[in-house]
Amino acid sequence: MKAGKKTKEWWRAKERLIKIYEKKKITKCENCGSKFALSFHHRPKRSSQRAIHDFEHTRLLCGKCHSFFEMNNDKDKLLFSKIRGYNPKNEIKITEKKSKKADWEKLHKCKNCKGYTSMLICDKCGEKSI
Repeated sequence: MKAGKKTKEWWRAKERLIKIYEKKKITKCENCGSKFALSFHHRPKRSSQRAIHDFEHTRLLCGKCHSFFEMNNDKDKLLFSKIRGYNPKNEIKITEKKSKKADWEKLHKCKNCKGYTSMLICDKCGEKSI
């Protein structure tokens, strides 16, 4: 597999970070305490030219928290200002934004063929789905 210079740099740094986090006994999400789908969250973002792959500029997060902090810059700043490791008292609550989609745009069961669709006209039977 071909990889660029930044990607190779991240792969080397990731191995070092895993050892550092294990040594400091940080083995679950630093926000919610989950042990599922853990990954490193960077500040500044890993895709940035200014990305720094060290302990101070990363946080270990589960997939749900990682996605939330990627999209919420103000909460991201708060995450990096709190004390390291998981503490239930310091958990930043994740609030999901309400969908602005109409009912027929959301995934639903077609009233005719009972198949799932997110369209007004079912793509399976060709009839009105709601």
